[in-house]
Amino acid sequence: MSAFKKFNRQDVYVTAYSAKKRWSASGSAISDYGIEVLRGVSGSGTYYINPSDYSDNRYEELTWRSIDQLYYRNIVEDGCVTGSYYHYLQSSFASGSRKIFDEVRVFSLPRKVVGTHIEPGSFVLQPQVSASDLYMADEYAVNQDDGSNEYVENLIILFGSNTITGVGEDYLVDESDYVLETPAAGGQYLVPSNVYRREIVDNGVGGLIFSSSVASINVGDIIYTHGQVIITDPDTIDYYRTYLRPVLDWKSNQPIYTYNYNCKVKDSEFIHTLNPSALSGSDGKVADNVSGSYFKPYVTSIGLYNDAQELIAVAKLGQPVPKSKDTDMTFVVTLDM
Repeated sequence: MSAFKKFNRQDVYVTAYSAKKRWSASGSAISDYGIEVLRGVSGSGTYYINPSDYSDNRYEELTWRSIDQLYYRNIVEDGCVTGSYYHYLQSSFASGSRKIFDEVRVFSLPRKVVGTHIEPGSFVLQPQVSASDLYMADEYAVNQDDGSNEYVENLIILFGSNTITGVGEDYLVDESDYVLETPAAGGQYLVPSNVYRREIVDNGVGGLIFSSSVASINVGDIIYTHGQVIITDPDTIDYYRTYLRPVLDWKSNQPIYTYNYNCKVKDSEFIHTLNPSALSGSDGKVADNVSGSYFKPYVTSIGLYNDAQELIAVAKLGQPVPKSKDTDMTFVVTLDM
């Protein structure tokens, strides 16, 4: 009998499973989570760092060049890739949709909220409609196909004397045929089945789209493994940069590694106690009450030690378990890392 027992190699093994966690960030939570909202602007010729180009903690042209180099360089119109660039394509179906223009808007999610990757099909970017500086009017209309809420611009609050260059009066889709957009006008708001919703979602293969009941508008790309959300559509970039505060929802994927320890104990092992209170007299003899056949120790906890006999983990049993003297026993200890 001994105080320690070594594991055999086959008694220790590792298993893994993927834990998916839902995240949501808006307002101050975006910076609290370490999410960076970056603007990238292209340029021509040799670039020299200019202090006036410094925005959102990054140089805007360097941001654009980095995004272009990593994800867009030499992708041509028909979806073919030329040169030796590795574009981190998220699917073989996605290469044709990769297009970059003179400006990009990037939401860069850190590894701590992404894990190994963003779960495909889980990312949603939408306006913050509960803010005091409301720009999108919530519940102006309801999609009659599925009952989902539609966002409509509140023109009086939104534009005033300033309008988005090139967009006109509406955000990508003109709702004037079916929505009376004056807040005080009242009345009934009807939405046809082909209306474009305002949420930007990922399509599961690396693209960012405006969800719709019948059609989708591609506005950018998402790199799941890097946590990079890249908006490339000029109108969408202008709208979010000028007016809207974003709400981001996504699901991270984090592998959990479980160490399994099969603690096998023979019927003749660990049936005595080394507690000093069990000894009697000056000669260290075991007391009569723990040396007879009626003495039955109970297992209450299991300690795991390293090779230096240092305690590194303790497993507690739900209730004391009597140690059998007739059959071998196995205690399974699992440790998540």
